[in-house]
Amino acid sequence: MDMKEIIQGRTPEEIGDKERFRCAVCIAMIEAQDGHEVIFEVRSSTIPSQPGDVCLPGGAIEEGETARQAAVREACEELLISPKQIEIIGEADTFRTGNLMIYPFVAVIKGYQGNFNKEEVESVFTVPLKFFLETKPEEYIVSYEPQFGDDFPFDRIVGGKDYQWRQVEQKTLFYQYEYHTIWGFTALLMNSFGKILRREV
Repeated sequence: MDMKEIIQGRTPEEIGDKERFRCAVCIAMIEAQDGHEVIFEVRSSTIPSQPGDVCLPGGAIEEGETARQAAVREACEELLISPKQIEIIGEADTFRTGNLMIYPFVAVIKGYQGNFNKEEVESVFTVPLKFFLETKPEEYIVSYEPQFGDDFPFDRIVGGKDYQWRQVEQKTLFYQYEYHTIWGFTALLMNSFGKILRREV
């Protein structure tokens, strides 16, 4: 084994779970009289995942499609529009946490009539883009404690069950627009998008 040849002849990869859940979202905007407005969805109360939360149009990237294709497909399915109505301007910064990867795409929707897929979406509303350029989100820290299976070998580590595990902390953002609470990943994505437009990143 030529260690030098092996190390120098490969591209470094990330250590960890490669089976990330990959999804794409669309920061979908309409052109209003006073500037662009962002379309948000309220998730249906009948779906199992995050019912009632505010989100952007989007979903899982299916096998054989690109993130961009997934963003367009999901926007069409959820907002009941055609691909011809979507102008993709570009891609914002990718969001990564744990086993989740989110690819956000910025788009302008032409001729949107306010329709939505009632099986997935409870309602839609818009927020002026300038709100995210002018408003600083509230910040809160959420701490996560490790959870162990019954067969975890505590007897093989120094300290056993009293081992001082490092606590994982995650910043959670909140925007309040009228009576709508925009928080979590959606708030993080909009905060990041606002920074891009303000040329802070």
